[in-house]
Amino acid sequence: MKSALLIRNDISSECIRGVLYAEGEIFHTLERPWLNNRVNQSCISAGTYDVDFLPRSSSGKYRNVFCLRSVPGRSGILIHSGNTVNHSKGCLIIGKRRGVLAAKRAVLNSKTALYELVDLMAKESFVIHIYGDQQC
Repeated sequence: MKSALLIRNDISSECIRGVLYAEGEIFHTLERPWLNNRVNQSCISAGTYDVDFLPRSSSGKYRNVFCLRSVPGRSGILIHSGNTVNHSKGCLIIGKRRGVLAAKRAVLNSKTALYELVDLMAKESFVIHIYGDQQC
């Protein structure tokens, strides 16, 4: 089974950014800050999670995304496109690089990054290892 490694290395009260290593490629991630694992408001705890490909999210909002399984106290945690924490309800947003949009920390070229990750993982399940402060 394929695997990916996410190292959270920019942790602030605004957001958490990290570097995702997958199949020899590098991506950037953006998450909400740690808010005691509150549903739709907080990032998830560091750990190891199984990840499944979904042709469509359960809400139907997102296509060709990945879903993290067995996240303690949470469900519906996706890896999807977006730019700032306003585009996330506790999910991981993927991008090609870091930047700033409307004076907020962001990831950029997000749709391209998601397409590349889907291709790299061949629409198959994988394991993600997330490192960083245990409480994000």
